[in-house]
Amino acid sequence: MFGPETLIPGKTIDGVNEDLRAAERVEQYRLGKAAVYIPAGLKWKYIPRSEILEAAADHRTVNAGHCVTVQVRTPSLHLVTAAGAFDLNLEKQASLERLLGALGGEKVSP
Repeated sequence: MFGPETLIPGKTIDGVNEDLRAAERVEQYRLGKAAVYIPAGLKWKYIPRSEILEAAADHRTVNAGHCVTVQVRTPSLHLVTAAGAFDLNLEKQASLERLLGALGGEKVSP
């Protein structure tokens, strides 16, 4: 079985498999001491926490319905790294607050 792959080229962490096993589950993501893990099919990809420059609350709008369209705003976490930005889509506001608190991010009203 292969270990998780980094999303930041050239930036890896030691003991990635152990960190993933001990990571806290926050919806479909995992929050470890050294990285944030993102599911990628049957594998995991990760962003080392040391590479996260900024974490901020955001939102996404989901359009649903056929005859009568409905727009639903759901929380999202916006992570900025030197390699680019990543958005983690969430279902619950409490999950967003948990991730922001752990990553030292700012709460911005979505």
